[in-house]
Amino acid sequence: MKRHLLTAIPLFAFAAAGTAQHTVLMTAGTSDERTLGLDAPELDLIRNDEIYAVTPLPGTAYTAWPFLPTSLEWYYVGDGDGDAQYVEASTDGPGGAIDAIFVKSGAVGPVSPRDVFFSIASTNTHLPGVSTADVVRYSAQGVREVFVSEAQLMTATGGTSLNLDALCQTPAGDLLLSFSLTETLAIGSVDDGDLLLIPAAAITYDADGNVAAIAADSVALVATQADLIAMVNNSGFHTSVGGTVTTSFDLTGLEVDPNGGTFVAPQDPTIVLPDLLFCWNDFSNDGALISTAGGGSIGVVNGVAMGSTVATQGDQIGWLPDSTGTNGPGGLALIPLQPASYAVLNYPRNLHTQGTGQTLLQIQLSGGTPGGASVIALSVESAIANGAFPVIAAPAPFVGEFGMTAPAILGVYFHDAMGNTQSDLLILATPPLSGANISVQALDVSTFQLSTPGALSFL
Repeated sequence: MKRHLLTAIPLFAFAAAGTAQHTVLMTAGTSDERTLGLDAPELDLIRNDEIYAVTPLPGTAYTAWPFLPTSLEWYYVGDGDGDAQYVEASTDGPGGAIDAIFVKSGAVGPVSPRDVFFSIASTNTHLPGVSTADVVRYSAQGVREVFVSEAQLMTATGGTSLNLDALCQTPAGDLLLSFSLTETLAIGSVDDGDLLLIPAAAITYDADGNVAAIAADSVALVATQADLIAMVNNSGFHTSVGGTVTTSFDLTGLEVDPNGGTFVAPQDPTIVLPDLLFCWNDFSNDGALISTAGGGSIGVVNGVAMGSTVATQGDQIGWLPDSTGTNGPGGLALIPLQPASYAVLNYPRNLHTQGTGQTLLQIQLSGGTPGGASVIALSVESAIANGAFPVIAAPAPFVGEFGMTAPAILGVYFHDAMGNTQSDLLILATPPLSGANISVQALDVSTFQLSTPGALSFL
């Protein structure tokens, strides 16, 4: 049974009392996960091709919540194959499984889903031209911005076929990274659990803070997988069943430790870096974040330990444990503390096919005013080859991006104590909808805040 959580009031009280508080962004790892406190099935399901967020708060029950769900990704991505169908997969996101999650150092909140960069695990996606070591974001409708490209990382490392798995940036502009496969680089063979550095002195940034160039063969080895496993075990971390990490792992998430401090690179004592948080994505992680501080310690965010020295269950990061805990996160980034995103998700799918001639649809909503209400609307949008769903700045008194041209109100739905709600379960006749691209969006009647939009297409 889920824990029913109320986080809105404690979140703002805690933010006022403390400084430099953070919200954690994560993806699921090798398997889907569940949130600790959201009951609606689509809000609750954390896929590895979308980003969820959690704000740990001491003494308060908290849960992960949607930040960049697949319904929003499809709204952003545009028609990449020119067939006038904007959503190309039923439940998967356009980029498939997400590897690295990246937010530039010094990001100022609030951070929107458009501000967050990511890499993808495979090129078998609906993101034409994006490679597995490109780091991109959905900067505008049908437009992607590149922070660093695979070609630039090949120059920096001497590698020839790279699959980026984790990335973060220090305040000085250094890049810390890891790859998802064993790679042969200019410094030799590196493992998927090794931690690498491209120093700021080797990087040229452009006016937007994106990488313009990197010096050839500038990569350095900071720590091996064995070094990081030693840090994990030095922290006192234990898995859900009380075990320790004794086997190899795939380093999947990196971020600068918000608590400060520095560490000396185990593989090069001349390299001193800010302490880092890191994670890995197999069953031995159980949702833990480990810090390099003190030779290895349980990571702490907002005063809350992100793991346990007795049994790490996943609840530390707002995930629901199963009988054997959880797999670890597949990506990691920190942003300044902010409340749950006001977002719509489509259940059970974003792409509907004719099949028997009928399909089910429910709109599920998170992050509204606790105890308030939302108006949910649908809009049939144009189906233009190489086009994209519309977005305009909302006119006053509305707040947010307006993502529909001809809204038809579906209904008014009251929020629970967490600010979540859902529409009735709709049964739609698919033949009349064939070829339609439909946007979904909600309005919080208390605040005039517009939700992030969601995308639907019908074959």
